[in-house]
Amino acid sequence: MPPKRKASASTSAKGSKAAKKKATPYDEFFEEYDKVMKRNPKNIGGMIIHGISNAGGEYSDEDDEDEEEEQDTSKYTAEQMSSLRYVFITQKREDKLNEMRRFILGSQANDSIMMFNTSFSYEVMDGFEEYKSRIWKKMKTPAEKFDSLFAYTYNLKNYDTWIHDHEGDMGVDEMVKGLAGMWKRLLKNDDEKLGIDAEYTRPGVVQLLKDFQSDLDMQELDFSFQ
Repeated sequence: MPPKRKASASTSAKGSKAAKKKATPYDEFFEEYDKVMKRNPKNIGGMIIHGISNAGGEYSDEDDEDEEEEQDTSKYTAEQMSSLRYVFITQKREDKLNEMRRFILGSQANDSIMMFNTSFSYEVMDGFEEYKSRIWKKMKTPAEKFDSLFAYTYNLKNYDTWIHDHEGDMGVDEMVKGLAGMWKRLLKNDDEKLGIDAEYTRPGVVQLLKDFQSDLDMQELDFSFQ
């Protein structure tokens, strides 16, 4: 154990007060979070997937600056902090998120006002066939496939009109089952092959898929990714 630094006479009182201030679960969580994130120099940040539940049982994003100013983080319990889920973002993962957003939204990707209706749902269905036959097949390694499929699924969930606004013969069931099968096969790879960490990114993407599954379950769509 390394030697402890001794406080000088002039700072001993101040040091005594600091020693009494115990680290909160919030402090401990993000101390470990930073440690794991910095372990991979390719990480440029983290994306929150699952926030902290408030008294009403609703979830809020811890990264919301306006809300964060009003919240007393010292009151968060260890249980609340353990419910947080993040996915670490590399530059390649960030690029894929932007690429898949443009792919899914098509010509309206840069529009200030976007239209989501049954026509958009048809575009999503057609887009999945293109993704599977063209984009997915270009991915050579499990790590490339992870970045691509994560970005594609995140945007599918984010722009989710197609889940609710579709017609019976559009092939939504086949798309959802196909996507689930891709995830099931991909997640059989270990973390090293996928280029992810076990502490945050794998639990984070599993949470994303569980939340996506809940959305699909409400429309009686089978997304069995595990």
